[in-house]
Amino acid sequence: MNAMLLPNPETRQERIRLNWVLAAILAMLLPHMLYLPPWVSLATCVIGLWRLAAAYRGWPLFSRSARIVFALFAFLGVYLSFRTINGPDAGTALLMLLAALKLMEAKGLRDYFLLLVIALFIGIASFLHDQSIPLALYMVPALWLAVIALLNIAHPDSERPWRQAARTAARLLLPALPMAVVLFLLFPRVPGPLWGVGLTRQSGVTGLATSMSPGSISELAQSDAVAFHVKFKGVPPPASQLYWRALVLHDYDNHTWRMGKSGWISNQRLVTHGTPVQYEITLEPNNLRALYALDLPVRAPDRAYLTSDFELGTRFPVTQRKLYSVTSYTGYSYGAGLPDWYLKRDLELPAGIDPRARALAAKWRTEARNPAQIVQDALSLFHDQPFRYTLQPGVIDGNNRIDRFLFDTRRGFCEHYAGAFVFLMRAAGIPAHVVIGYQGGTRNPLDGYYVIRQEDAHAWAEVWLAGRGWLRVDPTAAVDPARVDRGVSAALPTSELPGLVFRRYAWLNDLRNTWDAVNNGWNQWVLAYGPELQARFFSSLGLHYGDWMELSLLLLLLIGGLLAAWSLLLWWRYRPAPASPVVRAYARFCARLAKLGVPRMPHEGPLDYAARARRAHPGLAVQIETITSAYIALRYAEHGEVRDFVHQVAAFRPNAPGN
Repeated sequence: MNAMLLPNPETRQERIRLNWVLAAILAMLLPHMLYLPPWVSLATCVIGLWRLAAAYRGWPLFSRSARIVFALFAFLGVYLSFRTINGPDAGTALLMLLAALKLMEAKGLRDYFLLLVIALFIGIASFLHDQSIPLALYMVPALWLAVIALLNIAHPDSERPWRQAARTAARLLLPALPMAVVLFLLFPRVPGPLWGVGLTRQSGVTGLATSMSPGSISELAQSDAVAFHVKFKGVPPPASQLYWRALVLHDYDNHTWRMGKSGWISNQRLVTHGTPVQYEITLEPNNLRALYALDLPVRAPDRAYLTSDFELGTRFPVTQRKLYSVTSYTGYSYGAGLPDWYLKRDLELPAGIDPRARALAAKWRTEARNPAQIVQDALSLFHDQPFRYTLQPGVIDGNNRIDRFLFDTRRGFCEHYAGAFVFLMRAAGIPAHVVIGYQGGTRNPLDGYYVIRQEDAHAWAEVWLAGRGWLRVDPTAAVDPARVDRGVSAALPTSELPGLVFRRYAWLNDLRNTWDAVNNGWNQWVLAYGPELQARFFSSLGLHYGDWMELSLLLLLLIGGLLAAWSLLLWWRYRPAPASPVVRAYARFCARLAKLGVPRMPHEGPLDYAARARRAHPGLAVQIETITSAYIALRYAEHGEVRDFVHQVAAFRPNAPGN
């Protein structure tokens, strides 16, 4: 590449400005190193170091043609890495590279100001990847550093101590906090992602998928990442009833259960038992067009809908944390009296596979008094035979997977038992399907929220019985009742449990509970503060959510009040110091001379004024001289008695001429 030398060595002031700009850019760049391709961060840092060497060692800067070539390579590299140059990820990478390129021509205040503005935008972009407490805490000093840099590059004194700029930056930033809080609480919130586009890294969110195959849920259950938090309104149900419904799977291809094309029927004839359960869920991003709810939800929250399978569906994948309220019944049945055409899909099985399982189901069908007896026969099989509940069932290959699991290996996780049970039911002529979601949860004693983690992922079944409809059946509970009654940790060997260290050391578990409570509070009141929470906050203030005239007036009053309070504080802080008794007494002395026709001119000092006053009134010369001398001694030499001076001025009461 061609290069050009700097025409003149850079001054010390220019180098100091460059140092501050580079420090601000680096502070805003660091969080992106966790998410962007390494070559982007490396290229940015190399160019920054080159610019430093140019300032201190006289290295050449990139010429115009070299900058054009680098820009073309930057666009090409971003496109190859992201397959686009649009969107948060690609846009952030491109912004960082072009900011580094701008360093190669930056000279003077205008360029440095522009680079600092770009650095601030890079800092804002970091929240597109992460909105956690650690990042928020990190951005506080990073923003402070950027404002310090802004003040230092604009200040004419390059030798000014940085602490002075730091104090000034703090005084500028702190008054903005109340304004930010007011705008955060009251400014209208929009549903969905703020930027209207998902991030590429969200495709890797840990959680349920829209299908289930052997090993999929057992692999997921080895993670202790949080799936969602739940806050019950009232007494929570017992652990054995905490089934969190996500998706219903109908189609089976000898390996994988899938949702398939769901038929629609307008009335499923829901029958509920017991009292309703009301609760709030804070859902972590799951990349599904589905929300989770306690089995069985009876009403969909805002911007969601109930499917014919009583799933909570959404129009778009959940790519951001979401807070919603649901009402459910843990005792239920639905779908009694469904037509045969609707039940047909829940009877279908691939042909020519698993003959032993089919034969067993046919035997049950022949011997059973009714379909309910067949269901009980299957549960008795899992309970009485030496089946083992484990996270490490091993791989089962071949076309007859169900046969090998039921009659040979007998080792499996919940997806094995749910899948095999539904196969047996369908082979016996009983409509059945798989339901996937979560089961259980752990109550955090610090905030009362139930924490449901990925390790609580679960699969169970629903069977259809004539006259009763769809009923929940959990074959895993027949194998190991502790899984349902006390959670996954009570059912698995200690060596297979995720998060083993937290179960082994109580103090670590307490620490995790504390962090989870703090993080959940952050999620509840900051990240999940959307239209639902804002409406609730408005109601607590006695305001009607949606009355934008009322909201506008409230915003104007609060913002105006904050500005007025800040203005009053500034006026009070920088108000003129009250005059000393000496100054006030001398002012009275001058006022009395002014009544005699000798006003003090703005440019006159005490001696010149006294000389002019003596010439105008020789009879008062001694008093004028005495008071002026005492004033000069007290004011400038701090010598003399203030009380005596005040008495001298009080005794000076000359009569106006002619009196």
